Amino acid sequence: MAEHVGAAGDALDSARAQLAARDRDLADADAQLADVVASAHAAATEAIRKLDAVSAEIEAAVAQRAVTAPSEGQEFARFLIAKQHEISDILTAARADADAKVVVLQQLFDKYQVPST
Repeated sequence: MAEHVGAAGDALDSARAQLAARDRDLADADAQLADVVASAHAAATEAIRKLDAVSAEIEAAVAQRAVTAPSEGQEFARFLIAKQHEISDILTAARADADAKVVVLQQLFDKYQVPST
């Protein structure tokens, strides 16, 4: 490669340094994005697993249900209310996790913008 000297050489060296820095910044942003996406997927998968487990518990309870006395009906109602609270807790936690990831993604958005010269 030919040696560049003077102002043109300095400008070329500066441009190369800027490109190298931008490449490092984008590589870091890519790694952060991959982590956020993987974490979001894992959190969603876990929330779905928990909801499926609650659903299975409710379906099993309904299948075995033989309410013959008012007290049994009240007990079943308490069971269902407890499961409703459990579902609400799962969804609240999933929403909080998603909201936190939105913040990270918004911060990453700035890193992917083409810098002005």
